[in-house]
Amino acid sequence: MGKLSPKVKRIIKFQVVAVGGTIVNMTTLFILKGQARFPLIVSGAIAIELAIIHNFTWHYFKTWKERVHHTVKDYFKRLFQYNIVTASIDFTVNLSFLWFLTNVVGLHYMLSNLFGMMAGPILKYFANDLLIFNRKKTDNPVPENSEIRGKT
Repeated sequence: MGKLSPKVKRIIKFQVVAVGGTIVNMTTLFILKGQARFPLIVSGAIAIELAIIHNFTWHYFKTWKERVHHTVKDYFKRLFQYNIVTASIDFTVNLSFLWFLTNVVGLHYMLSNLFGMMAGPILKYFANDLLIFNRKKTDNPVPENSEIRGKT
């Protein structure tokens, strides 16, 4: 990602993490709904939550790594915030699509889930960039290539 701007690099990282989250979500939904026969909404909710935790962890350590403090307290504080913001979007948008497209339109639940997951990424990117991993001007980030980084 040589000559790309930091913002574009971050958006690419965000999307790569999202692909991983999609795999976590779809696999969990398939196992819980398709194999274990859990109810659709319960399966969808668990799949969303596992994908949220997966995505947050990658965002914390990769996507927005220069904006965090890398402490246990900071990790869980931001995980809580991220969960509220992302779950609010995912549970509203994704579960609505999942339920509606499966039960009203008659699509297969896996296809309905994919449509639900495609509906909210732009909103989630800006919510995370501005609310969860925001950088206050008073913060003093350690440059990514700094030798101090490993010692913080």
